[in-house]
Amino acid sequence: MNDLLKTTAVLVCIVVLLRRKVSMAAVMPIGSLLLACIYLTPPLDFIKAARIAVFSPKSLDMTLTLMLTMVMENILRTTGMLTRMVSSLSAALPDRRIVMAAMPAMIGMLPSPGGAIFSAPMVSEAAAGAVIEPEQKAMINYWYRHIWEYISPLYPGIILVSGITGLSTQTLFIANMPFALSVVGWGMVFCFHGIKRQEASASPCGRFKDFLTFLTMVSPILLALLLVVILRVNPALALGGAVVALYIVHRYSPSRIFRNLRESISGKALFLVIGIMIFQEVLRVTGALGGISSFFASSHLPVHLVLILIPFIAGIMTGLTVGYVGITFPLLLPLMGGSSPSPGLVALAFASGFAGVMLSPIHLCYVLTCEYFHTDIARVYHKLYIPSALVLAAALIPLTVY
Repeated sequence: MNDLLKTTAVLVCIVVLLRRKVSMAAVMPIGSLLLACIYLTPPLDFIKAARIAVFSPKSLDMTLTLMLTMVMENILRTTGMLTRMVSSLSAALPDRRIVMAAMPAMIGMLPSPGGAIFSAPMVSEAAAGAVIEPEQKAMINYWYRHIWEYISPLYPGIILVSGITGLSTQTLFIANMPFALSVVGWGMVFCFHGIKRQEASASPCGRFKDFLTFLTMVSPILLALLLVVILRVNPALALGGAVVALYIVHRYSPSRIFRNLRESISGKALFLVIGIMIFQEVLRVTGALGGISSFFASSHLPVHLVLILIPFIAGIMTGLTVGYVGITFPLLLPLMGGSSPSPGLVALAFASGFAGVMLSPIHLCYVLTCEYFHTDIARVYHKLYIPSALVLAAALIPLTVY
């Protein structure tokens, strides 16, 4: 119980600071220090945790991936490819709502940390000319960015669940499919309220040409996707290859490359990633989430309630799928069926944790999306609660089937 109270106090502090417009890049180090102080962590242990968080291969890979995402976005935007990408798809699919959903969904196929910052300009471009509030655009970008994380074997969360439970990725794909479909369906209800359908203006032949133009403009992203999906290339390497290809096609000179790198890479975003990684490492060092999980596991609450509460709390506290899966699933495995876990119970725990991730104030995609659209995180929160709960309710399907 003490661990739950302590971590809740830290989370409340983080939310309060964010509501007071304190930069997330500053809030996360403050939260890390507060957590370390509450747990009386020795200064040297805190420094060691910070060093591990910043220089671990996972953190460096995440940081590099985010940097390359920013670089590619800058190239696509400054060369006019981003505008042509959205305008051609808008002409091929004249319903603005489909375009706004398709962009983050497509980018979401590539499991890159903070990838929502890549699709945010596309959503903004697709919304041009329509009166749409910033928080609604942020909601659309954030919501449709995360369809695939429930089912895609490219995402480390699914890979980790498969390794811990022994269930195949195909089984997890089928068990979690109701959640992915629910994201699409409920998104149509909650994301696009008040946004009207556009009327088709081009002929079928013209729309086909526009679609070919779209495929040409989106080819760098598709290249990265194919490298990751088919050749199993690391996302950072795939993005790096796509960036190099863009430099060659657009004949970037060394000075132009340097200018592109200087304009693209945001120090604020990098400090934000570093702050989040330090916070997660301090959570691990203090044993905070382990204590919370042990408390609920020994509380004699109904199994289904435990499988909902523990991953949900861990998801909120870490803001990462691999975070709540790695921390809670080994502990919850006996409640799921031990050596022969029920896919329905595994799906329930996974979806509960991911609902927490979607509502986490330290979720990188959420923070970057809100910052891009200059909107208050609380206003977007108000749009997330109900659809997130409805997506979680889809757990009744795998629980019934299995």
